[in-house]
Amino acid sequence: MKKVIFITFDFGLKGDYENFYKWLDENNAVERGYCTAYIKEYVTKQKFTSDREFVLHIKNEIKEKVKIGSNDRIYMIWNGIEDVTKIRSGFLFGSEKQAPWTGFSKNTVDDLKLDF
Repeated sequence: MKKVIFITFDFGLKGDYENFYKWLDENNAVERGYCTAYIKEYVTKQKFTSDREFVLHIKNEIKEKVKIGSNDRIYMIWNGIEDVTKIRSGFLFGSEKQAPWTGFSKNTVDDLKLDF
């Protein structure tokens, strides 16, 4: 099976970059911006019938090779298994945070503070 994968990662200062970079290199990943990698052909002999199965496979493969800290985050985007016309995405490790750009735009809705 061959899959296209985009990976973004945020390990902070103490992350296991060396082993993660090794995993990326083993999978012929190319750089696509700050902490973003593109794997054009993730190749495995294993056949997957669901996106969940595929995600668990990648997650376990990374977990075997990389020390994942409690604050580390890895987000993956891939073309679907169950429906190849859909783009799927999700966190392998970690979760969503508040975006650093939150609050930079002016609120276009005027909230009236009514005192009745």
